[in-house]
Amino acid sequence: MNIRELIDRHPAVTLDRQELTFTAEDAPEAGAEAFSQHGVVMLRGAMPATALLPGRLAFHRFVRLLGRDDRRWDRCLACDDDGPGRQWAAGEDFTGSWHRPWSVRYWNYRPTASVISRLLKSWSWGVVERLCGSTDIAILLSLCLARHAIDRDLGVGAHQDAQGLPAVVPFALWLPLQGVVPGRNSGLGFVTDAPDRLLPVPPGSDLDLGDRVVLDNLAAVWVPTYQPGDLTIHGRYTPHFTTGYGTGRHRYSLEIRAMARDAAPHDLQDPTVYVGRRDGVPKVVASHCSAGVHAHGFVDAVARS
Repeated sequence: MNIRELIDRHPAVTLDRQELTFTAEDAPEAGAEAFSQHGVVMLRGAMPATALLPGRLAFHRFVRLLGRDDRRWDRCLACDDDGPGRQWAAGEDFTGSWHRPWSVRYWNYRPTASVISRLLKSWSWGVVERLCGSTDIAILLSLCLARHAIDRDLGVGAHQDAQGLPAVVPFALWLPLQGVVPGRNSGLGFVTDAPDRLLPVPPGSDLDLGDRVVLDNLAAVWVPTYQPGDLTIHGRYTPHFTTGYGTGRHRYSLEIRAMARDAAPHDLQDPTVYVGRRDGVPKVVASHCSAGVHAHGFVDAVARS
């Protein structure tokens, strides 16, 4: 079954049946409690929609210039951060592209740095603190991702983050830089009431759990609508899947991973920005980027914002 057939045959999957949507009017503890029970929550209006538009436009211009020799995507003078990975030397493929957050820039604008900085000022950061059990948090930039997806027809095979990433990382924030409507453009779908362990991967399917985890748990499947500025947080064991309908539309999104600073393994902290509270307000209080990692300009941009 593909994603379009899933929502056509089972339209209830697009409804928030478990009441997992929260706003600034809800206490942060409410979102954290729902996450602990169901493995995913949505935070409505976590970011102002107007704050996302410049980032989406810059990201769009960046990917359109991939593969060109004149480096017009990079007019950042005195910037020695890494650029796009070698796999994009000839441009994107038919699915889009994915990038380290510090490589995405257009002129002097770094969209991922701006979004992360704005996130710290959002009411939603209080939910992140509750999930981490601490106000001293490490944003693990090496595990964050900026993604441009071109909507194509996809099946319902799900995966868990802990299959391919360090299982110690408890959750991920997923923030599309524009709205997502099931059936119209690509997004994410989730199987709520997540297990507390890795599920077995069928032989020969890499990290894909296959479609049974979705089709056998339809009452727990959620394919949400995102308004601009909404984000979801899903756990390391939460089965989830990328939705696609073959529309060819473009989607720009960020995956942000964070955890309590004192719980973060040392080998995941390069590069990293550390967030704490100063006078009751979340601030970047320190950072780490070794000499061999070319992301110093990005880290400084987050810290200055």
